Amino acid sequence: MAEAAAKNAKKKMKGRLRAFPKEEYAARLERVRKAIAERGLDGMLVSSPENICYLTGLSYLGYFAYQLLLVPLEGEPSLITRAMEQAIIRDKVPDVRHVKYSDGVAPLPPSANGEDGPRLDEAGGGVRPWSTSLGVPTRAGPGGAAVYEGPAKATVEAIVESGLEKARLGIEASSSLFPYGIGQAIIEALPNARFEAASNLVTDVRLIQSPAELAYTRKAAVITDSMILSGVAAAGPGVPQPDIMAAIYQTMFHRGGTYPGFVPLVRAAHTLDHEHGSWEDQRLERKDILFLEMSGCVERYHAPAGRLVFIGSAPRRAYEMQRVCEEAIEAAADRIRPGVAAEDVYAAWQGVVDRSGLEGYRRHHCGYAVGIGFPPSWSGGGVPLGLRAGSKMELRAGMVFHLMSWLLRTAKGDYFLSDTVVVTERGCERLTKASRDVVAR
Repeated sequence: MAEAAAKNAKKKMKGRLRAFPKEEYAARLERVRKAIAERGLDGMLVSSPENICYLTGLSYLGYFAYQLLLVPLEGEPSLITRAMEQAIIRDKVPDVRHVKYSDGVAPLPPSANGEDGPRLDEAGGGVRPWSTSLGVPTRAGPGGAAVYEGPAKATVEAIVESGLEKARLGIEASSSLFPYGIGQAIIEALPNARFEAASNLVTDVRLIQSPAELAYTRKAAVITDSMILSGVAAAGPGVPQPDIMAAIYQTMFHRGGTYPGFVPLVRAAHTLDHEHGSWEDQRLERKDILFLEMSGCVERYHAPAGRLVFIGSAPRRAYEMQRVCEEAIEAAADRIRPGVAAEDVYAAWQGVVDRSGLEGYRRHHCGYAVGIGFPPSWSGGGVPLGLRAGSKMELRAGMVFHLMSWLLRTAKGDYFLSDTVVVTERGCERLTKASRDVVAR
């Protein structure tokens, strides 16, 4: 009876842990397959966790080890992961073929009842471990080549079983989670296949969020606003930076968020220009500047925002820089609409900055695309797709951007603010709504 109940519970669990209904994932897969066909490819090897999550709903932390989604033009996709991930794949991604590889230790034989999971060992009286928990990476051989053998072999077998051993296959060549050694082994094992760089294929499809996706982004934006307010409220002369971070994290989780792709950025004046640095074990001082930039996260969807806080009192120049920052970000937002090029949005921002007397001040962008993100990034991995000078990227309804107005170390004053916006059919909608006014704590 107990075994039957456990099996029924597993059946009910399948697919229920995903953020969207199966119809949403089917539509995404169809759009990606259309893009694959338009590139003249027969299939795609997807390795970034954001793109795998987009296509399958897989959200977990196991992506630190090799994983890959094989997407053929027809037939069932194959997901290659470590064998020990089989339970979460079973429960979260029921509609793909799961191809498992071992870490180097042969698995235990299956139990009498066919279950491959924790079970009682009748001889010893304890709980027998999962066979997959016994895997230990093997580093024998020159250069530790054995580490790559299992993952590469499993991937090659999946490609052959899908009938793609002589096909044209796209790969995410710029993915930081597609190890060179494994990629090289796959290519060498399939001499009749052609591998072509197609790093942005799935990412470009994913840029346009569906109404269901935008619902999560909007929830993340509400959490972001609360996080910003908590950081501001916690600030003041003598306050340790770790206390500010603790207040932000407490709010993040209490408001229903999960861990973001990037830790909140909390910096004081002496580290203000450490663009990707965060808090230190130091106290805020009077006349300090507190930099806050962070994002709530709901079902891996992000909505970043940032603000500047003055400790003790705000200098007179801050009010003028705040005016310029807000005018510039509003000029950029006013330019955002479907069909506009990214470079035009940046030009609108830069034009306000130039007219304010800061003609020599430049930034590498005034915003970038955000959406699904896994650590260490809330922008989807790699260099963000930015609103940059010279970028011909055409904006489309459903794109979400972290829009930024950044005036630091100008010699005429400092200010910073940023918000998440979405491109709509009518223009631009601001999602994060924390006050942009000068704040002194």
